[in-house]
This record gives sequence, structure tokens and C-alpha cells, in this order.
Amino acid sequence: MLYLYSVYKMFQQLHNGAGYIPEMEQIISQLERGTLVTKFSWRKKPESKTLAIRRETRQLIWTRTSTNISRTSYEGTIDLAEIKEVRLGKNSKDFEKWPDEARSKDVKKCFVIFYGTEFKLRVLSIAALSEEEKKLWVKGLNYLIKDTINASYPLQVQSWLRREFYKMGGDREMVSLRDIKTFLSRVNYKIPTNKLREVFNEVDIRRRTEIGFDDFTILYQKLILEENTIGDIFPKMQQYSSNLSIVSLHDLQRFFKEEQNDPIGGSKELVRNFICDFLRDPQRDIQEPYFTITEFLDFLFSKQNDLWDLKKNKVYQDMTRPLSHYWIASSHNTYLTGDQFSSESSVEAYARCLRMGCRCIELDCWDGPCCTPYIYHGHTLTTKIRFIDVIRTIKEHAFATSEYPVILSIEDNCSLPQQREMANNLQDVFGDMLLVRPYDRNENELPSPYNLRHKIILKHKKLPEGQEDCSSLISRTDSTDTMDLRNAVKSGVMYLEDPVDKEWSPHFFVLNNYKLFYTSHYPHDGDASERDDDEDDASSFSRPNGNIPNEELHFSEKWFHGRLANRDEAEKLLKAYAHLGDGTFLVRPSFTFVGEYCLSFLANGQVNHCRIKSKEVKQQTRYYLNEARFFDSLYSLITQYRTTPVVAPDFSITLQEPVPEPNLHENEEWYHKNTTKQQAEEVLKRIKTEGAFLVRPSENDVNCYTISFRADRKIKHCRIKLEGRLYTIGSVEFESLVDLINYYENHPLYRRVPLSHPVKEESVQLLSVVSVVMLILHVL
Repeated sequence: MLYLYSVYKMFQQLHNGAGYIPEMEQIISQLERGTLVTKFSWRKKPESKTLAIRRETRQLIWTRTSTNISRTSYEGTIDLAEIKEVRLGKNSKDFEKWPDEARSKDVKKCFVIFYGTEFKLRVLSIAALSEEEKKLWVKGLNYLIKDTINASYPLQVQSWLRREFYKMGGDREMVSLRDIKTFLSRVNYKIPTNKLREVFNEVDIRRRTEIGFDDFTILYQKLILEENTIGDIFPKMQQYSSNLSIVSLHDLQRFFKEEQNDPIGGSKELVRNFICDFLRDPQRDIQEPYFTITEFLDFLFSKQNDLWDLKKNKVYQDMTRPLSHYWIASSHNTYLTGDQFSSESSVEAYARCLRMGCRCIELDCWDGPCCTPYIYHGHTLTTKIRFIDVIRTIKEHAFATSEYPVILSIEDNCSLPQQREMANNLQDVFGDMLLVRPYDRNENELPSPYNLRHKIILKHKKLPEGQEDCSSLISRTDSTDTMDLRNAVKSGVMYLEDPVDKEWSPHFFVLNNYKLFYTSHYPHDGDASERDDDEDDASSFSRPNGNIPNEELHFSEKWFHGRLANRDEAEKLLKAYAHLGDGTFLVRPSFTFVGEYCLSFLANGQVNHCRIKSKEVKQQTRYYLNEARFFDSLYSLITQYRTTPVVAPDFSITLQEPVPEPNLHENEEWYHKNTTKQQAEEVLKRIKTEGAFLVRPSENDVNCYTISFRADRKIKHCRIKLEGRLYTIGSVEFESLVDLINYYENHPLYRRVPLSHPVKEESVQLLSVVSVVMLILHVL
């Protein structure tokens, strides 16, 4: 519907005589079909790809040239909203990495896309087949980026839902309950599986066990905007929608006037225009438009309801006062992309700061070879960049965001010959933009930002009259900041012995007159190598444990036992819970038929085992007890037989209570069933070993446990949440508390500290006895 609105506006403007939109529509249509390009990247040799726009998801995608562009067949994507700049030419390290291939590509056919949500942007380096195609890409992308950023909130939500739907559905363009469970886990939305199944069945009216995009949108709205949460979001909702169905034009006007104190509440026509502009739906462009409850709640969370006045995005203050009357957005160590000890220096950091609106940037200048000044953080391991490259980048980006002057704060550590080279470079690159004389010879106050528009100002110490040596200006005693590395007496790499694993590791040290500092990590040669920033490494998202994928619906269910050793153990568990009666059950992996499952349950007081079979039907795994009925998941099968009996010649039984997994952790020496937080801290205070730990039940939540441990010479507490049968720490799930502890005994739990020394419960008991004895002695 929103897409139809954009087409409707296009033809409306065409009718009014505007020709730009139809031309742009032709460009975008061509980009949607895709064009052949050469993609450069740091890690791989240049490859031919098909680059295309996917308008409905607002994404740029690329795929192999032999693959047809579809909604799901792609190698990589970039969200258009994350693109910060489309730059012409070969201005990226990807082209520098492959000089022979880069030379074969005309610079007029190349462009680089900078994108991301972090300060250090990622890059996509592209060479088109022709200069004309490059122009189409640059023009089309710049238009779509702006259009995406300015898109209405409903369109942004719809684009996001489309992206997530295609990510789940693949080529089928349908999603199952299991797909949605995975999606909800990824977006950190937790809901019991039985509740999710209820909502899914409400939407799946055709009972196909799969739903399309329209039904997925309805399901999303049901989950996010349940009736019982409307009052939590906006307690006065019923005052403006008596039926909790729609918010009329009159009620919305009253809402703006009484709740928001918004000036548009004084005009019915302004409110009408606001609704139409928010919805952008030609079918809803009527005399008395309205919001549905869902649309109204969307509005409450949209940028149209932001506390910030969007009119203030443009400079509205008086900019004609003296420069000293203003706060100036400034950057320190502008050239760094990471920490100030060992990170990379980059000219792109200057481009990023300037485009973010920064007006004062720092240049730490040092002597370089062949009278070529360099910029880097002195006395550290940061990489070096050439002064001339930096000021060329500054010239290119200085006024991309703001027309007001840019101040170059130069920390000059160069000799006089190299300072002269810097001065020549500044004049050659900036020309008339460089402020080299007073704005007004008769001025008695600083010029205003308005008068200094598009000017570059130098902030630098001058040599005293007649002095030719700059050594007095490079004093390390000017600053009292103990972290100022200019005050360093010595710096370098030394090794420290790790108190946990007893291994020697390199660290970067800085010594000044007050303290000795060192980094927590020193990059090895392999760590410092650059990687391909336009492709995610799938291994970095892998789970650290488990052989069963956690997206399976049964994985977190109490009745599923994924770690039973054998059939006898299943029988032993069922007999231990025989007091629950017939129908008591558990589901376990089959030991006879590997890859399948077995239902073990009590019937007539006896343990029975029933194989759960599976087969592939239309590339989907189906589960069944008999071929009369198939289920799309193990969870669906068990849910069905908890209401419908399992029928056999000797019995007919409905599954009742599940057998919980045994608490294996209760036999571990590190588990303290009766230890409090205070007792844990007392005993850990007396143990100075990093990584000493114990596990105890949480005092605040019966479904939680706590790891109390020593790290960084402090006592830390980490919560473990029991959800179904899974133990969750952060976003990582384990099938047992024992698995969790075993994992973090071999991997760091906090910074570089793993769990290494379990504290026995006897230590706490002994401490309690000692405390009592000390108290008695004190009384006596």
C-alpha cells in the first residue's frame, strides 16, 4: 500500500509537469534489475558480481553473476539507511590492496560506499562496466538514501518486517512457527512456546502450518500490541478511543491539544494533513481520516512524536556574534579509529568527524622520512598517516555538513624544515580557504562564524620573535594530565605473567613521572591484519555448545531430555517420578535410530518407549507416530498428544506431566545450595586467586542462579536464568548448569578471566564456624 502511494505521488507530479521523479523512477527500476560490476575487497581478489537494489526492503544486494536476482538469493546486503556516503573514485584500501586489477579499471567507473552504525565505517568498493552505469548508481543511491531516511514510520516498520520475513522464509516465501521462534529469539523477544503457538494458530486460518507476509505482519502486531499492553503504553488510551479500535480525527485533535500541548491541535485541517502525511496511503486520504489503534501506537513511538523539535535540525541561532561566544564541537585524537595506544590511524576518521558536524579537529604532527610530516599518537604503537593525505581529506569533507569554519588544532612536534613543508602543503591544498590574515584589520573582537563561512583556521603556537628553534614549544611538562602521553618518560612492550594460566603475554607499557600504565591486550601480528569488512564471519555468531539447534521448538521444553546417556537412564527417571501417575513422560534422542527421537512414558504403571519417526515431505521434516497424521515439529506432535490419546493394543494414554531433567549440578563441588550473597563475598575475600568461584541459588528469583567469582581483584556476581530447561547467561543458552560452568572454565567469563578455582561448600561452613568462635571470644 505504501509503495502504491509513492507511485501515485509520482504520477501526480508528472501530471503537474515535474519531470525529475519519472526519470528517477526509470533509474531505480534499472537498478532493481541489477547491473554487472567488479567488487573489490581486502580479503578476496576482485570478483564479478550482480549489484541490485531491493526497494521493498530498502537494501543494496549483490550476488554471483550466474545467479538470478531474487528476494533471497544473495551474497551480501547493506541497509540503505546505514549508508553514510557514496564517494567517487578509488578512495579505499580495497583498491590499493589489488593494484594490478585496480589499474585496469578506469577511475571514472569506480565508486565506494561507506556504511555502518559504528564510528569506523565499513566499505563496499565497486567498479562499474561503464561511466554511465556508475552515474546511475551514484544518482540512484543518493536519492534512495535520502528517501529512506525521510520515510514514514509505517514504511520503515514494513521494510524491516520484509527484511526479516525474507531472511526466515528463504525461497519458500512462507514461514513456520519454528522460523518465527528463531526470529523472536534474534530480536530478544521472549514468549512461551505455547503462547506463541496460540497466536500463530489465530493467524494461520487455513491451517497450513505456514504463513505468508501479510499474516506475518498481523502476527507481529498481535505480539507487539496485545490488548493488555495498550494501557501500559498509554494509560489514557480509552479517553481518546472509547472502542479501542480507532482514534478519530476529532479525538486526535483533542489529544494534541490536551496531552501534547501541540500547536497543530488548534486546527482541524492541520491534524487532517498530519494523519494523511503519516499514513501516506491514497485510499485513506479522505475528508475525515483516522488512526487505527495500531497506527496510533506506532505514531507514539515514531520520529513524528519525538521530543526533539525537528525544526532545530537546522541552525537557528544567531551566528553573527564573535567566535568566542560559541561552544565549538571538538574532537581529540581525531585520527584514531580505536584506543590511543595501538589502534589504527586513518584519514577516514577525519571524514567521519567532519560529516558528523565536528568543527575543531586535532592533528598530531611528527617528523617523517624524506621531509614528509606524519600524523599519529606519539610514543605509542598507533599507525602513521601522511599529513598531506589528511589535509586533502579535510578539504574534501570540511563543509559537507556545515558551512561554518573548521579549526585545525595542530599539536606540532616537527622540526622547522618539516614545519615549513606543512605550511607549504596547507597553502597548496586549501588555497583561499585558509585564513592567513585578520578578517578585518581594524577588528577589536573575533570575527563571527557567519563571516568565516567556508574558512579553514589554524590553531598553533607561534615562535617567539627572533627564535628559530621550536624545542621550547615541545615541552612535556605543560600538561598535568597523567594520561597525556606527551609526558611519557618511556614506552614499549613488556611481558606479564597471567596469574590464572601462568602464561607470559605481551602488553604495551607507558611510564610517566607519576604512574606506570599498560594495556589489557597487545595485538599480535595476526591480530593486527585487516579483514574484509563487507562480509560477516558466520563463525563469530556460532553457539559455544550443544549438538541440537536451539531454534527447534522443543529445545527449551521441560519434557525434552537431550543429554540422557541411555535407555536405562530414561526408565530410571520415569520410575523416580512414578508418583505422578500414568501419562508421565519425557522425550529423548533415540539410541537405536540415530537422528530420531523416542517418547518414553508410563502406562498402567509400566515404562513404555515409542519411536517418533520422521521423513522429508516437500523439503520439510515431518514427525509422526503413525502415518495417519504428520506434524511440522516435535513440539507440535507432543502438544497434540497431550490432548489426544496415544493408542496402542494394550492401552490408550494421554500425555500428562513431564519428567524434569535431573539437577546434576547439585553434586558438583562448586554448587552451594544454602550459601547467601554475603557469605559468598566473605569467603571470596579470603581467596586472592583470580577466577575463584562458586554457584548459588539467587536470593531474588527462584528461577535464577548466581556465579560469584573473583576478577580484577574484585568480587563479581553474574546471573544465570533458567528458562524452561535451558540455563541462559546473557544471550547464550546451555542445556545444564554443568555445561555452562565447564564452558566458562575453558573460556573467559569476564574480560580475560575464566572460572578456574571452585570454592568448596566446606570453606563457607568453616568460615561460619570461625565467625561464631570469634564472636564468642569477643563477648568473653
